[in-house]
Amino acid sequence: MLSRYKLNHMAAGLLDKFIGRNNGYECHWALGVLYCEARQAGNRVELDLLAGSAFPALPASTSMAHTWQRYLQLALGRHGETVGGLTEASIAVAFGLPPVPKRPGYIEYGDPFQCTLRLVAANGRCAERRRMQHCHPADEFWNPFYGPYVP
Repeated sequence: MLSRYKLNHMAAGLLDKFIGRNNGYECHWALGVLYCEARQAGNRVELDLLAGSAFPALPASTSMAHTWQRYLQLALGRHGETVGGLTEASIAVAFGLPPVPKRPGYIEYGDPFQCTLRLVAANGRCAERRRMQHCHPADEFWNPFYGPYVP
């Protein structure tokens, strides 16, 4: 049975890892690539981590849904649980938000986005984490080693 502590622990860890700069897709920051795809679909991307599917079902978002489905399985395994203990596991990213003031002392580049990770256990317990960060589309960024992202 998933306790509230385990749900909160997994939600916080998965969200930090998803937002982090080490979350890559084809040698580019995954959130920048998602931003490129989201512009075609109303500036919103949703990943269903139980089914391993994405909406919109574009190449990068679908690939990330499969990757993060596996990360969820690993996180559950560390707590001695299985995917069957969850009824919902999703990541929703909303781009194109209105500008927000930059935090003093932080280097924040790009447009604001909000990422929401939601886990719901079979026993009804729910953990939801939200984070607002800044992101620049990957197709407008030049990577000196790999060049620009070409969707």
